[in-house]
Amino acid sequence: MKYIIAFALLILVYSCSQKEKSSSDSTSDAQNELRVSQADTLAIKNIIQIQAGSKNFEEREKIWAEDGRWLQAFGRVFYGKDTIIKFIKVLHNNPGFAVSTASKYDEPEIKFLRPDVAVVHQHHEREGQLINGVVTPTRRINTTYIMTKENGTWLLRDKVTMDERER
Repeated sequence: MKYIIAFALLILVYSCSQKEKSSSDSTSDAQNELRVSQADTLAIKNIIQIQAGSKNFEEREKIWAEDGRWLQAFGRVFYGKDTIIKFIKVLHNNPGFAVSTASKYDEPEIKFLRPDVAVVHQHHEREGQLINGVVTPTRRINTTYIMTKENGTWLLRDKVTMDERER
């Protein structure tokens, strides 16, 4: 009977030490993830800001992954950084787009899936865009970005843009 009680106590002590170790591990993991998220939030916001308004195409090129993909609001899909940048240059030189203005940028919502992977959502509006010679109504645009951290640098891997529709 003494052996059974001693064995039960041994199991109890061992299981308590495992819970304590597991609890401290999860706390340190949460702290590390939080620390990484806070440290990287500014870099991600900078990418979003560059996407929002920079006409510096070299700057835009630096934020895209080589194998990036962009599904734009009118259903065209562009694969690869070079193709994306080429289209952005064409878009910004299009007179109908150039006369429009973007406004009402919401703060980007950043969700870290892992310390090196983030999904970002942002809403903004574009006014005065000419499409086929007609001024479009104000576009309410939602964009979702997938970003990864590669060798210490955040890169834009995937961008999906869509206009909200009336219900």
